[in-house]
Amino acid sequence: MDFGHNRVHSAIMRNRIREWRQRRGLSVHDLATRAATSRQQIYKLERGERRLTEGWMRRLGTALDCHPAALLADTGPADFALAESPPRPVFTPDLDMSSARPAGFDRQNRIPVYASAQGGPDGTLLSYEPIEYVDRPEPLIGVRGAFAMYVVNDSMEPKYSQGTLLLVHPARPVRRHDFVLVVMRSAGDEHSALVKQLIRMDERELVLRQFNPPREFSVPRNEVAGVHLVIGSFEAR
Repeated sequence: MDFGHNRVHSAIMRNRIREWRQRRGLSVHDLATRAATSRQQIYKLERGERRLTEGWMRRLGTALDCHPAALLADTGPADFALAESPPRPVFTPDLDMSSARPAGFDRQNRIPVYASAQGGPDGTLLSYEPIEYVDRPEPLIGVRGAFAMYVVNDSMEPKYSQGTLLLVHPARPVRRHDFVLVVMRSAGDEHSALVKQLIRMDERELVLRQFNPPREFSVPRNEVAGVHLVIGSFEAR
């Protein structure tokens, strides 16, 4: 969704986040919890000290149960009628997710889907900026920092195809032959990442496997920022 460059820029100093938060009867702490961020970030956003990017608009729109564009300072009174968030895709699990929570439960029980883009033939550029939220499956209930991301290449076919939504557990220890998200060290907001099968890992290197084309390769451990367990996936339909 494109909200328009000029409108987003104009929201840097003035916005309606506090107005919507109070309308929903939420404290700053409540909104921070719903949006999976800190109170300090909410204060900065409300005061215009932090840029209200399109990603933040989507994230806060979900938390406040309003259309993201209604958070802009130049929206009119009619925008207050926009009580529903934009529609979300429906997913069919490719593993036994019979215990997953049903769609439509409390928004606090959603996880962010972080932006991902093609980063070479077998790599991904991962940005920790939510593009949408999906219902939290049972294995990630209560897991702090859990997130999802889309597969954007075919290096792991037939296990994961392009467009598959991966569910990531950021804290559970990984083991040999687990499918993992390997995040490489980066100084910017975008991180180079790999979705692969872990063959082995020690203090010097990670040995990874991909399926298409089949190959194994190593990554120096000192270049790795994190190794996260992929606990399952959903196929978009």
